[in-house]
Amino acid sequence: MRRTQRIDLASVDISTLPLPDAGEYLIHDTEAPGLAIRLRASGARSWVTLGTHEGKTLRRSLGDALKVPVAIARTLHSNATPALPTDSAVPALYSANATVSEVMAGYLAFGENRRWKASTGRTMEMVARLHIVPAFGEKPVSGMTRSDVVLWLTELEQRLTSSRMALSTLSGMMVYAEDHGLRPPGSNPCKGLRKKAQSTRGSHLSPNLIARLWAALDRYAGHDPDACDAVRLLMLTGARKMEILGMEWDAVEGPCAVLEDAKAGPRAIWFNTPAREIIERRRALGSGKWVFPSRSGNGPRRSLDRAWSHLRNEAGAPALRLHDLRHHFAAVGVSNGIDLKFVGALLGHHDIDSTLIYAHLATASLVKSAGRVSKLIDQAMRGAEIGTDGASFRSTPPPKQATPIVSSEASEVCYA
Repeated sequence: MRRTQRIDLASVDISTLPLPDAGEYLIHDTEAPGLAIRLRASGARSWVTLGTHEGKTLRRSLGDALKVPVAIARTLHSNATPALPTDSAVPALYSANATVSEVMAGYLAFGENRRWKASTGRTMEMVARLHIVPAFGEKPVSGMTRSDVVLWLTELEQRLTSSRMALSTLSGMMVYAEDHGLRPPGSNPCKGLRKKAQSTRGSHLSPNLIARLWAALDRYAGHDPDACDAVRLLMLTGARKMEILGMEWDAVEGPCAVLEDAKAGPRAIWFNTPAREIIERRRALGSGKWVFPSRSGNGPRRSLDRAWSHLRNEAGAPALRLHDLRHHFAAVGVSNGIDLKFVGALLGHHDIDSTLIYAHLATASLVKSAGRVSKLIDQAMRGAEIGTDGASFRSTPPPKQATPIVSSEASEVCYA
């Protein structure tokens, strides 16, 4: 096939265009001069807009061609300045009346290349395609109001569990629109709207439930020991499911595992004593790459669904989610006096805002602590008598010393 062609790109299925055996080639759009699709031997298919500057041909990527429709790619291309000088500000990519559909396509393409993990990008693309574009696609971004978003979110929350991600995606797109001059700074109509709360988010699981779940793990270990070890580590570390299942032995260094590509960036998962025992026992089982290998051994284990369904039903909690174990870990830490910043670090949160959902537990702990301190002071005052010289002496035995609120090993969370 020739290195370049010219066809009406709206008349073909982009996903079926043949790829080169090596390198890349361009197919130019006959309806939008300067717009082309770049096909690479690696499988990548992306839109590019071509321009000239001082006799040089310059390119700019407009996003994944499998996610950005031809019509939107043409609009993005028509709004871009043909000349793309490298020594000046980036030219405007959108017109003043750019629609939500146009800006959302650019936002998703921007994030795919620069910000998000692939799985997050796929989820955002899905909620945008199913819930945001159908509702607001033809509406100018500049005309979006808070009332529009509130009405949309209220209806969405009645029928979907993915409303939180949909709101986050729309909010992120609005900030992106502000960065491109389509809305005044700070005018995000999604700002301050509460995301749909999860019922167990920021809450303890009862001690009886934890005990039942631990016993269920003991009984199920003979059927699927890998799954049971993974669930125990989730309980003991507060890590995310794929952080545990995708862990490599090379990342395990002493009392922690150093992850270079976690959800919010590089982080460490710290192992308390029971967790270290599980890790060392598994290390003795084999010398493969993965702590939890798949059945084929060619990659990590990807799912705990079957084992978890059995475990939670046997524990008498059919609605319990694996992610609730992470919330419980955080709740135990905060309610026992561990600073929110440290809890956030243990959970791998990118910023303190993600940890503030547990702040009410910290407040309850402070109230309880204040009550205990007041009681000690009151006991001390009632047990003292004032001598004739004004000095105080104790006429009754001192009160029994209170048990410390936080042990010296506050990060050790026991579930037995």
